[in-house]
Amino acid sequence: MEEYKSNSHKSRQNQNDYIPEKRVEKVVSGSVKSKKKNGLRKITNVFVPEDVDNVKSYIFEDIVVPAVKDIILDAVRAFLGISGSLRGGKSSSKVSYRKYYDDRDRQDSGNISRTRTGYDYDDIILESRGEAEDVLERMDELIATYQVVSVADFYDLVGVSGNYTDNKYGWTDIRNASVIRVRDGYMIKLPKALPLN
Repeated sequence: MEEYKSNSHKSRQNQNDYIPEKRVEKVVSGSVKSKKKNGLRKITNVFVPEDVDNVKSYIFEDIVVPAVKDIILDAVRAFLGISGSLRGGKSSSKVSYRKYYDDRDRQDSGNISRTRTGYDYDDIILESRGEAEDVLERMDELIATYQVVSVADFYDLVGVSGNYTDNKYGWTDIRNASVIRVRDGYMIKLPKALPLN
């Protein structure tokens, strides 16, 4: 009698859960420079958030728009000859706590990585844009397969030696990563490397 394979749910799940052993090989053939971050760059990374677009929207929505509204309201009051409040002619100050709660909700639901400090790793400068994009593509593949790529994996891809701690920090998402032109070549700008669980 011939041997039949198990058709149970558990058996099929075990066959689909196979994840190959992680092998990270160098994808760069050109020259690679490892550059330590200077003091100014480290300070900038601490104080300037990664999500600069959110800073722009905050400045516009919470500072510029209310200021313009106040200017228009003051102009209308001056034109109509009304001083103080439009209600009852009395000048009163009213404290609105709504903004406090809205800001707190925005911060709670915002990006958690803003509160955590990232791991300080060296900037890598590559000879060509194509090789830098190849490294990013390979990092995306590693995230798709293993849900994570470490700083050590990044260093392996470019052929730079690191240390043991590089295995404990990395990324689960590099959608915001980009290749930028610098004086010596092309640098891969990555988000902050966070502790891996």
